[in-house]
Amino acid sequence: MERYVGVWTKKDEMVQVGYKKALEFYAECGVTSIVVGYEGAHPEYYEGLKLPLLRREETKPTLKEICEMAEEVGVEVEVVIDPKNSVFASKFPETAITDVLGNKSKLVPCPSNPDIMAYTKARIRDILENYDGIMALELDGVYIDMHQRMTNRRVEKGALYPLHHLVPESCFCQHCRRLAKEEGLNLERIEKIVKEITLRSMDISLNSFRQVYDMFTGGYDIVRFILNYPEIVDWLEFRCKLVARSLEAIREVVKSIDPKVKIFHDMLPPVWAWSMGQDYAGQKHLCDGYKIIFFNKRTGSYEINPLIAIKDEDPEIPDNEIMELFKRLTGYQGGLSFAEFSQQGFPPINVYYEVRKARMEVGSDYFLVAGIVGDQPATPNDVEEAVTMAAKGGADGFCLHTWYGRTTPSNYAAFGNKGRELAKHIQK
Repeated sequence: MERYVGVWTKKDEMVQVGYKKALEFYAECGVTSIVVGYEGAHPEYYEGLKLPLLRREETKPTLKEICEMAEEVGVEVEVVIDPKNSVFASKFPETAITDVLGNKSKLVPCPSNPDIMAYTKARIRDILENYDGIMALELDGVYIDMHQRMTNRRVEKGALYPLHHLVPESCFCQHCRRLAKEEGLNLERIEKIVKEITLRSMDISLNSFRQVYDMFTGGYDIVRFILNYPEIVDWLEFRCKLVARSLEAIREVVKSIDPKVKIFHDMLPPVWAWSMGQDYAGQKHLCDGYKIIFFNKRTGSYEINPLIAIKDEDPEIPDNEIMELFKRLTGYQGGLSFAEFSQQGFPPINVYYEVRKARMEVGSDYFLVAGIVGDQPATPNDVEEAVTMAAKGGADGFCLHTWYGRTTPSNYAAFGNKGRELAKHIQK
C-alpha cells in the first residue's frame, strides 16, 4: 500500500452493476483499498460460546471471491467487524449497555461484557484463519453509549447539551461496576453525581435550557462545571480505560494470528469522541491507525435529531438558540437554523479542524484516515473540498463512505482523483 484511498463499499449496489466491473471502476478512479463486510461463518469457531451464531450463509460474491477479484485489479481488501456486535443488545438484554437509571440500550451491547468479547474474538479468528489477502480489520467503533452515534434516531428522548456529554449516563452494568471497583473508583459518589446530572439533563423546559445556554457561553465555562464535580474526570478516564481494555483484547488476538494484518479503528471526531470513551492519544498504541468518521453534509440529517428532541420537550425553546449552543460546544461553522444544519451538515472547515486536532493528539507519524460520506446531497465539489480540507489538517489518506446508497459515479471520480492527488506516501 503506497497510498491509502479507500471506499467503504455497498455490496448490493456493486452487485447491481457487476461486482468486478465496480472494482475496475474504483481502481480507475484511484482507489487503493475497499472495506467490505463478512456475512458468512464457520460454525466451529463459535462452538461453546454463550451467544448464538447469528448468520452462516454468504450472498454472492463471497469474501473469498471478493479477495480474488480485488487482487486482479490491484485493490487491497479490509474487512469491517462490529466489535459491539450490536444486534445482541435487543436479543439478549443482559449484554446491553445500562444507564445510571437502570435502562438498557436496545442498540449497543457493552464492550466490557465477556460474552460480547468472546464472540468478537471468534469472529476475528474466523476471518483471519480462513481468508488470505486481507490487509486490515476495520473496527466499526468501540465506544460506550446508549445510542448508535452519528446515526442518531428520531425516537430518542431529548437531553440538554452539554450535560449528557460531560457526564455520560452509562455504563453501569455488572461488568463495568466490577471493573470500576477494581480501579478504585468511588463508585457510590460517581453514581450519585451521574444520576443527578442525567435527571437534570432530561428535565427540559425553556427555563432549564436557558440555564445551560447562559452558563456555557465559552469554552472556559466547562472548567467551572468540572470543578464543581471533580469526580467527572475519574468517570471519563475510566470509560476510556474500558474502551482501551477492549481494544487491547482485540489486538492480542489479531496479532497472534497474523502480525501483518493492520487494525484500523473508526473514531468519532475529537470534539466529542472523549464522551464515548475514545481517547486519541491514550489508545493509539492499540491500533495501527484511526479512521475519523466525517459525515460532512449527511451528518446534519442525523445530528439534527437530538436537537429537535430538545425542542419537542418544550416548543418555546428557540431553534436558533439550540443551534447557537451547539455551535459553541462543537465548533460547528454552519448556519444556525435546523433546516440549514439538516440539509448541509458540517462544512468542510470543520473537517480541517477535527483532523488537525487528531493530528496534534497522535503525533506526526501516526496513520490517520479521514472518512468522507459521498452519498447525496453531497456533490463532487463537496467531496473534493472535504478531501482537500482533511489533507490540510494532516490526514494521510481518505475513505469514501457509501453505505447510505446513492453515491454518484461523479462523486466516486471526484473522491478518487482528489484522494490520489493528496494522499501521502506510506512507508512499508
